[in-house]
Amino acid sequence: MTIRAVETIPIRQELDAPFGNGQGWTTARQYLIVRLVADDGTIGYGECWGPIAGNQQVVEQLIAPLVIGQDPMATGRLWDEIAFRLRWAYHSFAPYSALSGVDLALWDLKGKLLGRPVAELLGGAVHTRVPAYATGHYFRQVDRLDRQIDVVLEEARGNLAGSFRRLKLKIGLALLGWGADADVTLMTALRDEVGDGVPIMVDANCAYRMPDAVRVGRAAEALGVTWFEEPLPPTDIAGYCELSRRLDVPIAGGESWALLSEFAEIFHRRAVSVAQPDVCSAGGITEVKRIADLARALNIACYPHVWGTPIAMAASLHVLATLPGQVLLEFDQSPNPIREGLLTTPITVGSDGAVEVPTGPGFGIEVDEDQLERFRATG
Repeated sequence: MTIRAVETIPIRQELDAPFGNGQGWTTARQYLIVRLVADDGTIGYGECWGPIAGNQQVVEQLIAPLVIGQDPMATGRLWDEIAFRLRWAYHSFAPYSALSGVDLALWDLKGKLLGRPVAELLGGAVHTRVPAYATGHYFRQVDRLDRQIDVVLEEARGNLAGSFRRLKLKIGLALLGWGADADVTLMTALRDEVGDGVPIMVDANCAYRMPDAVRVGRAAEALGVTWFEEPLPPTDIAGYCELSRRLDVPIAGGESWALLSEFAEIFHRRAVSVAQPDVCSAGGITEVKRIADLARALNIACYPHVWGTPIAMAASLHVLATLPGQVLLEFDQSPNPIREGLLTTPITVGSDGAVEVPTGPGFGIEVDEDQLERFRATG
């Protein structure tokens, strides 16, 4: 059995209203879906993080010729070949999101051809359900801090009523013309609203320089925050190391880093206590599993970043299912019609605040082809 076709499907959906984080505003949800087709017509699905056009060009022109006619069982060999070609073509700025999308599709296809879930192929599931936390509580286009607080608290109440037991809050309100004091006020308001029994994570999306990061981090410690995510730009590894030394609140990061080699340096320098590689950008399932295994060996928590379609969520669930100890799934609750409509059976959080790991072949999900075509980007 070989791969006879590599297809790319750009999808996009405009939002009714924008929402923001520490880096800017989101006005649409858009992704590049990768579809691998085997000789017998079996299809594997993957997803790339980042700009559609660039990923599509790399997948179609550089990666597709490397995988067409190849054995889909050879996930490791194909990963090495693609990674080598990307490094050779792009040197230090290789688009590993394109590799990631193809790698996801290879694992999904491999599992379907073997009739086995991906978690089993990765060594076996130790979890059948994964606790989830609600990522949301983004910025809205408001002109007063009290209005932003009202929006956040209303959303938090809804997420808790919808069975979530953990919440992640967006901070970095300089985007709206406010500063670190406003972030502390917002964190404090959420803690007062939900009480001490609800774990809260905070995510700055790289919004701070060191003085504000320390100030907000101290407040996070006092509020019992579970982790302080991406306080600094991802290039400032020395800053992450310093912040980890100066603060007691765990520092998290990883969605902006890729490959085992980069994470290995970060781990050995103890830059973060919580690693968050994304299967759609860090190198796919193949590489994220390696990153997670190294994190475990070094006693660093690994909870993959998830902010895509249900394909990304299902792939992340299969990785998480294989990791011993505590695991957590990021379940994005920001507006996303694609997340809600792409599968015939949506992935949902149960009354226990956890998500079931799919047990069918491959990722164990079924893409609704009609919906996929409806979301297809044109022009």
